[in-house]
Amino acid sequence: MKSIGEVIKERNLQLDTVIPIHNVKGELVAYAGRWPGEPPEGTDKYKLPPNFNKLSEVFNLDRAIKEPADKPLVIVEGFFGVIKLHQLGWRKTVALMGWFMSPTQEELIRQHAKASHIIVMLDENEAGQEAREKIAGRLSKSFSAKIHRAPSGITARYRLANCPRIIGTGLAT
Repeated sequence: MKSIGEVIKERNLQLDTVIPIHNVKGELVAYAGRWPGEPPEGTDKYKLPPNFNKLSEVFNLDRAIKEPADKPLVIVEGFFGVIKLHQLGWRKTVALMGWFMSPTQEELIRQHAKASHIIVMLDENEAGQEAREKIAGRLSKSFSAKIHRAPSGITARYRLANCPRIIGTGLAT
C-alpha cells in the first residue's frame, strides 16, 4: 500500500486530517481523508480510496476487541466519535463510518466483539435515529443492546464530552 503522503500528492488532495483504517487483524487497509472546513458542493466530507468498501470494515474494531470483555462496546457513526471517546479513556468504541450497518459489519461485530452488551450511540439526526433502532434490534440477538438517546438540543460533541455519565462507571481512570 502506498503511504498517505504518496496518495495525497498523487491525487492532489487538500485534506485537513488523514485517518488510517485497519481491518480486524490490525492490517492497514485504507486511509480516510477529511476536507478542511466545508467540502465543495457535491463533494463528500471524507475521501476514501476508490476501491475501498467502507461497509466491509468496522473502524477501530482491531483495538476495541483487546479491551476487557466486561466493558460495553460503544458503536458510533464516525471516526471523530471514536477518537473523542478514546481521548476520554473509553477505548472500546467502534465506528460504522456512517449511519448504516451492513451485514458484513454486523458479522464482524458478532464474531469479534468481546462484550456482554453494546451501546448504540448514533447521531441525533433523522437517519441516525432511524438506524440505531434497527442496529440495536439486529445486534440484540447476540448481545444486550442499548440505545443512547440524547436529550433534545444536545449536540454530538456535548454528548461525547459527557460520555462518562452516559456509558457508566469504569470509563476513565
